[in-house]
Amino acid sequence: MKNILRGCVVALVALLYACNDPYENTTYQVYNMNPASAYLESRPDDFSEWVKVLKYADLFNAVNQATESFTLFVPNNAAVKAFYEKKHVSTIEELGKDYARDLAKYHIINDSINRDVFIGGGKLESRTLSDDYLTVSFNEDGGEGGGFNSVFMNKEARVTEFATEVSNGYIYVLDAMLSPLVETVYERVNENNKYGIFKEVLDLTGWKDSLNTVYDESKTPGGVVTKTKRNYTTFAVSDGAYQQDGITSVADLVAKLKAGSDYTNVENDLFRYAAYHVIEGNYSLFELQEFEKNATKKMWDTKSGVMEISKESDGEYYINYDSKTLKSQFVEATSDVQAKNGMLHEVTSYMPMWESTTPVEVLFDFCNYPVISSYIAAGKGTAGQAYQTATTSNEYRTNVMSLSCYNVMLGPSGPASTSSWNEVDYFTVKTGNAFKNCKYNDMLVLNLGYLGTISMKTPALIAGKYKVTLYMGYSTSMNFIRTMGSGSNGGEMIFSFDNEDATKIYTKPFTEVSANTLGVYSAVVYEELEFAKTGAHTFKIVINDPTASTNSNFRMQLDYLLFTPIIDESNEDN
Repeated sequence: MKNILRGCVVALVALLYACNDPYENTTYQVYNMNPASAYLESRPDDFSEWVKVLKYADLFNAVNQATESFTLFVPNNAAVKAFYEKKHVSTIEELGKDYARDLAKYHIINDSINRDVFIGGGKLESRTLSDDYLTVSFNEDGGEGGGFNSVFMNKEARVTEFATEVSNGYIYVLDAMLSPLVETVYERVNENNKYGIFKEVLDLTGWKDSLNTVYDESKTPGGVVTKTKRNYTTFAVSDGAYQQDGITSVADLVAKLKAGSDYTNVENDLFRYAAYHVIEGNYSLFELQEFEKNATKKMWDTKSGVMEISKESDGEYYINYDSKTLKSQFVEATSDVQAKNGMLHEVTSYMPMWESTTPVEVLFDFCNYPVISSYIAAGKGTAGQAYQTATTSNEYRTNVMSLSCYNVMLGPSGPASTSSWNEVDYFTVKTGNAFKNCKYNDMLVLNLGYLGTISMKTPALIAGKYKVTLYMGYSTSMNFIRTMGSGSNGGEMIFSFDNEDATKIYTKPFTEVSANTLGVYSAVVYEELEFAKTGAHTFKIVINDPTASTNSNFRMQLDYLLFTPIIDESNEDN
């Protein structure tokens, strides 16, 4: 994942919803360079129009703060004027203050994104102040000479100046205005006439409603209303792609799938077909086509079954390549279409449900859930923490026990009363110690007390046999666990899948840590584990060490599980 330093404080949250600029008349600390707004104001021939937008939106002083880090994507004067002409106005005031704030917030990220990170391409890891993602792409055929002249934001604005450093971040200059996201995934489908059949499928199955929802609201026990953003990655099929398989209407598709007539029933084959085209989360092509180490394929859990994305010997990327006649590819020119609640990609075939029978290696990161990413990105975590991001000097912890990705039950006595750890911590590392060797710069830290439990969903796994290895973080304060001292039984945990007794094991992986040295270690927890069905599974951990309720240093720092396929050679052809 991209390593972006994120600065996030409570004051910023107040800023986003204030009617007036709360930082007006504030004194800013400037050393040998100007902060963002002051720099823009020093170049009126280039940025005077955007400065007017920032001031009218009450964000000019906000992005001048010395205590914050920002990355600004700034349209030059010509770009702003072209935008006004398109909107049939001559000033930002004619569009209204609410519109101006939404427009400005879409061009600002509360992170410091340097050039090396930026030109990595794909989706920028941090969201804008408007709670949206931006993408970076390269168009070598754009007639601009290639190289740095071919870098685009959201496929609509060329970057003309890269990473100009200011005292509180970076500025990138654009030759066009970015269009704020207002359409949902469903509206993106609906606005494109070539998706007529696919749109009707979404309508008939009820997936229209899900793909039209941006936020879910819930109340805490204290009555506070919280909003959680939904994100869906959707694989759209054009009418032309359907026609290649003899499908000219939804009726033809229903007949081909042998679906019944109750299309909103979750067991109906048309409903399942629609759900198979949806992945929870916001994933760009770059992320969908990224694999672990030397792997060339990855399984993705859709809302109805498992999808395989692979890179084959011809250098091309495929969906369900091993299905032969059912395989599909991405239409890159019409993929990476952003929406307010996700991403839309187009595929080359009607892409029916299909499941591979060949197990592949799967990495189960205990913290790789969209709901955690959204929670941290929304500023609900500890100030300064960014999802899957290491910082140079600080480790961060956020209590995520209440998030929907985990089902938690504390032990009868709870954790030690003197412990400084939360019950379930999302922990991000710093680069200054060996925890930096964990997989995605984060770990799940459990402090549930004796007999406390936590359950969570695994990624999709193909039916078959696997060797399972646990990767974990160890600190010297946990030496009593490693050595089975001070009453500890070695941090014993009970692992199981899908509440099946056949999968239950008692394991003490921290006793296999080789030395009392901080770092990331591994231990094989299953020499052989077999899954009879393809799909996601429910993984359960029970803390079975009595000192989990008495010792303030007790916790389990967990990085990931690695599932390595075991190939039964006796079943292979000679």
